[in-house]
Amino acid sequence: MNFKKAMMGTLIGAATLASPAAFAGATGNVGAFSEYMFRGIEQTSGAAVQGGLDYAHDSGFYAGTWASNNSLGYGTEVDVYGGFATKLGDVGFDIGAIYYWYSEEDEASADLNTFEGYVGLSFGPVAVKYYYADEANFFLDAEDSDEAGYLLGTLALPINDSINFTASVGFYDGDEVETFLAAIGSTDDTYMDYSIGLAKTLDGGLTFTLQLIDTDIETSEDDEMKAVVGIKKSFEL
Repeated sequence: MNFKKAMMGTLIGAATLASPAAFAGATGNVGAFSEYMFRGIEQTSGAAVQGGLDYAHDSGFYAGTWASNNSLGYGTEVDVYGGFATKLGDVGFDIGAIYYWYSEEDEASADLNTFEGYVGLSFGPVAVKYYYADEANFFLDAEDSDEAGYLLGTLALPINDSINFTASVGFYDGDEVETFLAAIGSTDDTYMDYSIGLAKTLDGGLTFTLQLIDTDIETSEDDEMKAVVGIKKSFEL
């Protein structure tokens, strides 16, 4: 789920701490992670290999794509995104859209592709972003799809020159989310996910990440906190 990976900045798998438009030019990244987590929900039963390409213009417009294996029966997930990011004084603004495409949705007998729009604000180490889909298909097929909104707050604080502390909290609601929670036996109609972690910059454009990720879904099959580790290499094109 791509720049869904707006959740991928210095966080693993899921939260973006900065818009790709903060970096003018073309860049790429490739990484390996112990699991792929999306909004607190496990997307793989084991390791994930992920990578992306980004382009940002000095004007603030940006575009990119990101891909990962997905073991929920959906094959490869490919996300395509684009938007505009700028700053007014110390406040950053970001607006854009993401399309999430799954290569084997036909084999899974489900229509899971989803289009989301988003808007975001940032100030210093703090960022807030809201995603909205009129028909969200992440958890249920299109026959049952409905609207859903996700509010994400992220924090990135430097500990020293090479280590950042990261944290995020997300709130997911909407008819689609309520239907998903009911399907797994929850009586709630919303849920929250949380993460804290460390990102260590290494030589050669490498970043090592460690995250602890959890949700407040008490009836989830995997209701224990997840520890996710990963290594990612970023490079200029």
